[in-house]
Amino acid sequence: MAESNRDLAAGVISADETGRRGFLQRHFGSEYERVTGFGEIVYEHDDSAARVWLASSVFWFVVVTSFGIIIATELAFPEAFHGISWLVFSRARPVHVEGVVFAWLTMMYWGAITYMTPRLLGTRSLWNEKLGVYLAYVYNFVIAAGFFGILTGASQGREWAEFPWPIDVAIICIFIALTFNTLMTVSVRRVRPLYVSMWWAIAAPIWVTASIFIENVVWRPGAIWSNPSGALENGIHDAMINWWGNHNLFGLWLTPILVAVVYYFIPRITNTPLYSHTLSLVSFWGLIFVYAAVGDHHILQSPTPGWLKTIASVNSVAILIPVFAFFTNVFLTMRGQWNRFFTNLPLRFVITGFIFYILVNLQGALQAIQPFNIYIHFTYFIIGHSHLALLGGFTILGMGVLYYVIPHIFNKPVYSTALAEWQYWLVTFGFLLFFTAVTIAAFIQGQGWLAGEPEVNVLPALRLWNIIRTLAGGMIYMGAWIQIYNLVRTYVSDTSARRRRHATKDNESSLVGTQPETVA
Repeated sequence: MAESNRDLAAGVISADETGRRGFLQRHFGSEYERVTGFGEIVYEHDDSAARVWLASSVFWFVVVTSFGIIIATELAFPEAFHGISWLVFSRARPVHVEGVVFAWLTMMYWGAITYMTPRLLGTRSLWNEKLGVYLAYVYNFVIAAGFFGILTGASQGREWAEFPWPIDVAIICIFIALTFNTLMTVSVRRVRPLYVSMWWAIAAPIWVTASIFIENVVWRPGAIWSNPSGALENGIHDAMINWWGNHNLFGLWLTPILVAVVYYFIPRITNTPLYSHTLSLVSFWGLIFVYAAVGDHHILQSPTPGWLKTIASVNSVAILIPVFAFFTNVFLTMRGQWNRFFTNLPLRFVITGFIFYILVNLQGALQAIQPFNIYIHFTYFIIGHSHLALLGGFTILGMGVLYYVIPHIFNKPVYSTALAEWQYWLVTFGFLLFFTAVTIAAFIQGQGWLAGEPEVNVLPALRLWNIIRTLAGGMIYMGAWIQIYNLVRTYVSDTSARRRRHATKDNESSLVGTQPETVA
């Protein structure tokens, strides 16, 4: 705020402008956001690409949560969408799963990357901002085509890898182009040291692009679209490579960018330097050496080689080393700043997602231990685990990204802080209710599994928990609609003027009863 005071004294900005910036700093971000990287260069950034990527992610979040509600309803009421071929569970679930990762989270992440990169490198924009915008539109078309393919039966039939072969190729090409744009921006940077968030932003797209290519067996396209098998000939070999690649979506894409976002936004919001660059390097290199080897803990109860199971289990526990380095770094960066958790909305979303992310790694290490894995492997416990990551960790953090970036991109506060508060509590409590329901159901399933009960005999006991799961999903769905409404109204409204009117009314209300009484 010292910079704002200097500008005001020099007559550069008005008192209203200073008040608006102060409001943004307290509730949605940091005045330091106007300063780029280590060089303290003040720029007005382009942000055209970030706008398109982030706006698209908000739209797709509503779409994919719509399919989430559909499949949750079908679990509680199996005949709910009877006769609608494109809404059967075997088609609606892949759209939900692929959509969460590749539509909502990936587009939000690329929006965050295109927003952070110029600010950390001392440039006004990406190397080619128009390329970033163009690729966002192309990616939207590719995702829509992929959903159409799945809903009409053109699926690879491999979990988390259902998109038809041409869609996989298109995603790979777009990731390569986006990575090239980022690297070219790095090559023309004005700030020489690379902050740790840029390490993740450069490495993660390269890692996941290679992983997608291998997991989807791109060199064996099958029948391209009508029957896109895209799999290895040997079934057990295909399962091994499939689950290796599935977990890499979490470990080599969603996790690295979550770390990059947390390392960027928490110091920015709190105006506090990152506690330790050394710890950030431990988390970076530790993740590289450990995370790519954990994927096959998903198939411990299969006839895969014993050495592969051992490697997957050991590395699933070893991943806690870089995770706790990350946790320690963030926790110590937040020293003396925890009060902001209650006053700054984006920080509250980001810290909540960060906490859930730490918990998902603890849970993942536990369920990779063979004796416990036998009990929970074929149960809802795995569903709860994936939602703890994708919803509790990555999605809630993504909402914080949106509520931080949007005010800075459009240079005005969001339409309604009250709606943003409602969204936070609906999604957080909705998730906790969802997680509790599926975890209880998982233990019911596990007991039946160990007792040798056929699954069909256990299903009636799951009905109540499936209904609660649907209700919890409805709370999350409401949060999705609140988010899109709030952000659209932010775009179309003069929210700065609206905030000033509200502030004036609040000041007038506070004066009521303070005037001296008059005697009649």
